[in-house]
Amino acid sequence: MACAFLLGAAALFFWPLWVLGHRFPKGSGDLWGLWYPVWSFVAHWLRQGVFPLWDPLMMGGDPIFSDVQYGLLNPLNWPLFLTSPIPHWMVLLRGAFPLWLAGAGLYLYLRSSSVWRLKRASALVGATAYMFSDPFVVHLGNPPFNDAMAWWPWVLLGVDRAIHSARNIPLAALAVALPILSGHGEMTLYAAFATGLYTLWQMAEGGWPEIFYRMGRLLLAGVLGVALSAPALLPGIERLPFTERAGTPWELRRGYEFPPSMLVDFLSPAFHGRGPDEFWPSWNPVESGYVGAVALYLAGIGLVGNHRHRRTWFLVVLGLLTYALALGYRGPIYPLVNRLPLIEGSLKTARSIFLLSFALAILAAQGVECLGRRWRGTPFWALGLLLGGLLLGWQAPAWVSAVPEGLPRLRALTGLRFAALLAGTTAFLGWAANRGHRWGRAGLLLLLLAELVATGALAETEPTPKPDSTHTAALAFLRADPGWFRVDVDPTARGLWPHVFLQMEGFEVPQGMGNAMDLRSFNILRWRIPSATHPAYRMLGVKYLIVPKGAPPGGEGIWPVFIDDPTVDIHLNTLALPRAWLVYRTEVVESYGEALEKVLDENFRPEEVAVVQNGPQLNGTGEGSIEVGYYGPNDVVFFVETSAPALLVLSDTFYPGWQATVDGQPVPVYPTNAAFRGVQVPQGRHRVEMHFRPRSLMMGLGMAGAGGLGCLTLWLIRKRDP
Repeated sequence: MACAFLLGAAALFFWPLWVLGHRFPKGSGDLWGLWYPVWSFVAHWLRQGVFPLWDPLMMGGDPIFSDVQYGLLNPLNWPLFLTSPIPHWMVLLRGAFPLWLAGAGLYLYLRSSSVWRLKRASALVGATAYMFSDPFVVHLGNPPFNDAMAWWPWVLLGVDRAIHSARNIPLAALAVALPILSGHGEMTLYAAFATGLYTLWQMAEGGWPEIFYRMGRLLLAGVLGVALSAPALLPGIERLPFTERAGTPWELRRGYEFPPSMLVDFLSPAFHGRGPDEFWPSWNPVESGYVGAVALYLAGIGLVGNHRHRRTWFLVVLGLLTYALALGYRGPIYPLVNRLPLIEGSLKTARSIFLLSFALAILAAQGVECLGRRWRGTPFWALGLLLGGLLLGWQAPAWVSAVPEGLPRLRALTGLRFAALLAGTTAFLGWAANRGHRWGRAGLLLLLLAELVATGALAETEPTPKPDSTHTAALAFLRADPGWFRVDVDPTARGLWPHVFLQMEGFEVPQGMGNAMDLRSFNILRWRIPSATHPAYRMLGVKYLIVPKGAPPGGEGIWPVFIDDPTVDIHLNTLALPRAWLVYRTEVVESYGEALEKVLDENFRPEEVAVVQNGPQLNGTGEGSIEVGYYGPNDVVFFVETSAPALLVLSDTFYPGWQATVDGQPVPVYPTNAAFRGVQVPQGRHRVEMHFRPRSLMMGLGMAGAGGLGCLTLWLIRKRDP
């Protein structure tokens, strides 16, 4: 019934979706601009019986299985993958579901954990505060982010069960694996940090020699959990050095840090503005950790009324450490650990503030528990809260003097006065609960829910845009071309026809998603090419360019061929090379930097010569032909006929895991022209195949199999044990 209540609370929170027909987040956001196109691609190929590891529709191809954010192994994505095309309502449900998952997990943890054993009303207050906290609301467009936060209470529940009994090790292992599979490495890292603190505390609670037994059980659960997640974890670690994030200079690895001045937003997120169109400060928008003013007031009782318990001080330590970490370079922790493995990739320390939200939510639950057992300090707390609310309402105009005049200041003033009103109402309901009135505790829960719905339900929603039929004729023109080509969108036309929409229509585009995990080698090459007439641009296989309406031709060999669209024109690039071609001369280099310098030279001729890293030296002439036998997400087949030894160049990104054969015999795949793939082909007619079989995935599957076997063995032992 409690989980059903939380489900109803989630339905109430998302009332703009089913009452007003809204969607989230505001703007396309990551949900629609990043995840949805890839999810649609995966669903399309799964319907054809192929599990896609590689997505050729973006950049020069992307190993989507290794970017765990896309969540190919995330169980929460599987219902979407089984439908093609994916309905929009399922995407919204997918984005909303982690909030309920977080609330249900925290409720069950607070109710059943031997650490807390809270009553139903108390646990519901904590669950409600956590599931609608600011970190969840501002990341509704980022399901992997919310997944990691949602699974964390389940991890603690698994740890709590396994620490007392070896029978529950498989449960704990599964709980450890799920946040890793959720796909947000940074949030998983923060959760792992907090889980480590919790584990150390729980092991120390056992005393000697029980501490060794607890350590062994938890270590085994952790090892099995990591093994179960290895098919996503190992490829993700392999990908990291090739990404934009890995190439970010140290001096730029800051900017998403929690400003101390945002502590006031724990009372009201309206102070600095919530959502992309309300945030007014000059720094990057960050989440505040807001769990509701009601929960914050109740957390005060939870702290004071339980100050003698070690569990309370665990929450205090967790909250303080989290706050210090969220400060980033302003704080004492991150400058000391920022160069450690894995942590060096953590660029947005403010995101760790969700752990402080978690601690405050549990403290609020403890506060309700104190009221339920008629805590003697309730009258003093209620009086202090009432006076504090009066002071807050009285001083609110002075507090908001730094807020820009107009709507931002009005929002800030309204938010603080609302928090002041909630202080008085919380004091009254808390006094009633302390007097033994059940309606007092129920009133606190409903008051908290009403506050969180009022402040957060509309923060990230907007009216669902109507289907855009503007480019119907242009799409028909592009589809009428049966060739194999890419379509590029000029930077000045991205607001008119975003490249992601072309990708969703099945066209290959030479752009990434603007994701920090995009492959850096291709992006550097792509964005250092100065113009569409540069020789290096010919390698991209771009036959058509989308430009703003009436834009002049891009240069010699580029001219308009479709002008019937109301906002854009389509230009034909007659200089483009085919997607695969043969060259008979190579220049051998040792590094990516050397290759990049040569292909960006104005005198480079990609149709005549290829720049190969540590590859074969060719210096001949010849002619040949290429027939495409198959081109899919994981496999490519060509039939090549050549009069002399040649290098087959494919304008797809080079990445570890691509294997090639010529007539069934393995041959090397060479990094070619800085970012692409090349295979040497001898004279004659041959069948050339390329298969994407990354070793990291094979190793991960093997580890997962071993981990699954270990969990099954422990489960069978449990079944036998009377």
